[in-house]
Amino acid sequence: MNFQDLITPLAQFIEWTFETVLIPISDGFNWAVIGLGLVGLCFWLILQKKYNAKAEKEGTIM
Repeated sequence: MNFQDLITPLAQFIEWTFETVLIPISDGFNWAVIGLGLVGLCFWLILQKKYNAKAEKEGTIM
């Protein structure tokens, strides 16, 4: 038994993982990341609006 006999099954398992698991979920994962980014952006903009209003009220806005 040589090193190639050990590595070949590992390489085939990794290739199988990409073909059967990662490729089918890639589109959904990409959309989920984009959606999470948009939700985070909206949350941040809402907080920023509140902070700006508070700073204007207190007269500390630059």
